Amino acid sequence: MDALRFTNMRMVNNSNYAALSALHLQQMGRAATLGFGAEYKTPVEFLEQTGDGEAADGGAELWDVVDDEGRVKYEAWVYLADTCTVFLAGTDTDAGVGMSQWSFDVHAAPATEALAEALQAAFDAHRVARRG
Repeated sequence: MDALRFTNMRMVNNSNYAALSALHLQQMGRAATLGFGAEYKTPVEFLEQTGDGEAADGGAELWDVVDDEGRVKYEAWVYLADTCTVFLAGTDTDAGVGMSQWSFDVHAAPATEALAEALQAAFDAHRVARRG
């Protein structure tokens, strides 16, 4: 698997989420379900769960995950510092790999351990770079 890199971080919160594209709003709703359970389905519920139960307190980082040639392969929502939901770029399709407690794991086909390892390496590298 090619090396991956997290890039182009956008902070999403209650004050700016409504301006997102329809696709990113769909991803937020799917991230709510994937991250918190079937009863959560909307961007507002996602923000509530990433905060203290109030949308105004919630937020997430939206990242592009690119390959060696700079092509966006995945879009990753990082929230609660140690959790991440990953979508195939340009879709609201779950990539089958997610992060919980700082660890990327496969949770659905067609994802592979190689993808989980590549995402882990990319995420760890961006965390080190941010600490600078």
